[in-house]
Amino acid sequence: MTDFPLFLDLFLILAVTIFPNFTKIFQMLHASRSLIRTSSDHFNSTMIRNSSTATKHVFACVLGSGVAGSSVAYHLTKRNIKDVLLLERASGVASPTGTSFHSPGLVSASHPAHRYKPILAHSIELYSKLEEETGVNIDFQPTGTIRLATNETRLAEFRKYVNRDYYKEGDVCKTTLLTPDQVRELAPAVDHSRVLGALHTTNDGTISARALTQALVVGAKAGGAQVIDGAIPREIRYDKEKGHWIVALEDGTLVTTRNLINAGGIWANDIARLSGHNLPVVVVEHQYAVLTPNKTPDNTPAIIDHDSTFYVRKSGDDYLFGGFEPLEKTVIREDWYKKGVPTEGSKSIKADFSRLDDAYKRACDLIPSLEGAKIDARAAVFSMTPDGYPLVGPYDKNYWMSTGFLDGVSSGGGIGKYLADWIVDGEPPAELFDTDASRYERWGDRKFFTERSRETYSMYYNWSYTDRLAGRPTDRISGVYGRLKKDGASFSFRNGWEVANSFNMGVQNEEYLPTLIREYEMVTNKCGVIDLSWKGKIEVKGRDAEKLMDYAIASQIPALGKISSGLMLTRHGGILGPMMIFHHDRQRSAFILLTEPERESRDLYWLRRAAAEKQMDVQISIVSEYLASLALVGPKSREVLSALTKSDVSDEGFPQKSTRMIRLGPVGVVCARSSTSTGQLSFELFHNRAETAKLYHALIGAGRDHGIVNFGQAALNMMRLEHGYKIWGKELTLDTNPFECGIGSLVDFNKKEFIGRESALEFSKKEFDRRLALITFDTEEGIVLDDKFVPSGNEVIRIDGQEARVGQITSGAYNVRLQKPIAFAWIDNSVGKNERLVVDIGDKRLFATSLETPTIPPIQ
Repeated sequence: MTDFPLFLDLFLILAVTIFPNFTKIFQMLHASRSLIRTSSDHFNSTMIRNSSTATKHVFACVLGSGVAGSSVAYHLTKRNIKDVLLLERASGVASPTGTSFHSPGLVSASHPAHRYKPILAHSIELYSKLEEETGVNIDFQPTGTIRLATNETRLAEFRKYVNRDYYKEGDVCKTTLLTPDQVRELAPAVDHSRVLGALHTTNDGTISARALTQALVVGAKAGGAQVIDGAIPREIRYDKEKGHWIVALEDGTLVTTRNLINAGGIWANDIARLSGHNLPVVVVEHQYAVLTPNKTPDNTPAIIDHDSTFYVRKSGDDYLFGGFEPLEKTVIREDWYKKGVPTEGSKSIKADFSRLDDAYKRACDLIPSLEGAKIDARAAVFSMTPDGYPLVGPYDKNYWMSTGFLDGVSSGGGIGKYLADWIVDGEPPAELFDTDASRYERWGDRKFFTERSRETYSMYYNWSYTDRLAGRPTDRISGVYGRLKKDGASFSFRNGWEVANSFNMGVQNEEYLPTLIREYEMVTNKCGVIDLSWKGKIEVKGRDAEKLMDYAIASQIPALGKISSGLMLTRHGGILGPMMIFHHDRQRSAFILLTEPERESRDLYWLRRAAAEKQMDVQISIVSEYLASLALVGPKSREVLSALTKSDVSDEGFPQKSTRMIRLGPVGVVCARSSTSTGQLSFELFHNRAETAKLYHALIGAGRDHGIVNFGQAALNMMRLEHGYKIWGKELTLDTNPFECGIGSLVDFNKKEFIGRESALEFSKKEFDRRLALITFDTEEGIVLDDKFVPSGNEVIRIDGQEARVGQITSGAYNVRLQKPIAFAWIDNSVGKNERLVVDIGDKRLFATSLETPTIPPIQ
């Protein structure tokens, strides 16, 4: 009923415009439509009330009892939440119609994203004790996993991975790089002459996904949860007055719940549609087989080949074999998206092992005992997201997601705990922005979802190739995207945005690092323009805007016409997000919060929840789509501005940390002066996205005589590091606090109340066992000027001559002034300031020393 009235409105408005006498008919039809809607709402409400034969009131209702759903229920009971209801649409858990039944049961502790590893580690810790706790034989075999490297690119990838492995004591899994001889000892079935090495993870391995699901359900029941099989939701709606969700089941049962968790797997989007939502997921077919070799296979770790993307594991006297089909053979069931997933689900998929012909041939080359094995081909479907990460966290008012898993068994245990803790505590327990359930809102469409998912699926094990092009660009491009591309820009992809990283400028065969050095030198000696339209921007306005800002932000709020750095903290005192705050409007009290694109949905949710908690009259919205930004940076930038405006842009007329509404040539802008992120004289120009091209061409024209150049995010990173500026996602995360990071001065304890005040006060009195330091690297050991030997983040630090890990890099870049790499790193306080440190980057070992201060202080 929802689409038709909207169409009717548009039709009627058009009719009134064309035929003035149509007004009376319009009024009658509009009244009729209102009556129809009211009657429909009344009917739906009555249907929900009257259809109930039994009503259940619970704290949390989990829809779907696969690994994801049962893990959330289990971990909620571990938080002493006994009022949990787990609903399964099939007649029993781990049904063949779903995904968990068909899972290969690979439990992997290795992952290209470092922040994801604790999630995997918790899964393994849980699975190692779950059988004893529940009495269910889950057949967890900690055989380890080996990932084969058959070419130099893959070997370099694995070498880099090992250099960036865990920096925590007590981790259950360790990763090492194996030689071919070590591969032969560990996995005799592999033809070691065909490999250059392998990545070996210990203590992970294999499990029965079906039994795991049953064990988690048993554990949840033991903790007080209720489970209903054959529970198919017919209708879901939110009761605003009572603040809870109502779920009507087909058998007439009515469930009211404070928290609704959609863990529906392949049916998750069908479930979401019942409440008017649509999820950024696709349903993809997956081919696999049980292989019976001519002789019983030897005990072996799980084996993965990243190039042909096959996996194989021993299962009794057989092998379980599967793979991720190449792009042209990947099948996404968009017909199921349009019509709904059939009740038979995975059971309705026909096996087609020919899609894995190349992978199987490759497997037989590497594991000769697979040749001639009897093939029992099978198939299943599972849901996934475009980037391969699940949807986890809040999606609406107390409507939570835990779906879209490509690695549900590996991450299910850890994600279940992560989400349960978030639901109970009201804040995410760790930094895991990759899984934000709302990350595709406002810009993702079905074309992007399908194209990107197909690419991600086919390249699932390809960790090296990050510049993935499917579905790009989206609508999230700035008004000068085409011009920047023409000027030689290379782009990275951040939450839908095309972000200019560097500019080749037509220089033939120029290496990446010399490109960045050239950009840096031009900007710091003359001036440059950078497109920052990709930055997240949230507007807060309304009668209680200042009150909300004062409550949600731990820092002092800037006065009207000023700009300042701010911090949002969790109630536990962690850094939810640093941001720049603009108090810019002359007509009313309004704020623009400048945040990161990956974080804008989470920040929006947090601010709206804080406003609701205090019942404040505010409007909070993301304005990134139409509020664009260009920044002018460098010593000549003031001269460029002066050529375009009559406004006073001198130090006296336009001091640091202030904003002005000015006109630059043909475009009106909110101009903010701040050097925080660059250390240079900088002006950021906020304007209507439709006028970006006009503004850009005006700046380029006015700056031509001053040597103006384009520069990108990479050169910006070089500038901020040399000035000791810490950024979110690198140095500043949920897993840290302001005082540990050395930014405690941003917390204003003169304010009587703000979120996280009590915890922050405790942190302010605490001594920490690590410190955040700048370190530089010596380049005298034969290291050539090559970006491959510049740290990028997460590389492990040791004291020279010792194996103990004493630190880890958060971010790095090449420093032009010192002519050597520089990086931020967490260092144990037990390490002396003059200690000689070592960091392995690729196959090179670099020596590092700690800096007491940044190489150059920022402009004040």
